[in-house]
Amino acid sequence: MEHQTPNADMPELYRTVLDTVFRLERIGEREAALVIRRRAVNTYSTRWDDGGRRELTRINRDAMRRLAQRRPGSAVSLETSTELY
Repeated sequence: MEHQTPNADMPELYRTVLDTVFRLERIGEREAALVIRRRAVNTYSTRWDDGGRRELTRINRDAMRRLAQRRPGSAVSLETSTELY
């Protein structure tokens, strides 16, 4: 059985971040998407180790959180809408 190196899943993690960035861009969060993309590119191009993998995971988690804040029906949207009543 082959053992994967610590960096074997880096391309997949990076692609996941880029997919989330694309989704942010589509909902109009272009500035946030740009910052997230830059963080991901910097990490992917310089840190092919456990720390880099953790950082890409953290970056995607932050991006997903930002995306969830903008989605209709998210907790943030619900909180905002209940303040109107």
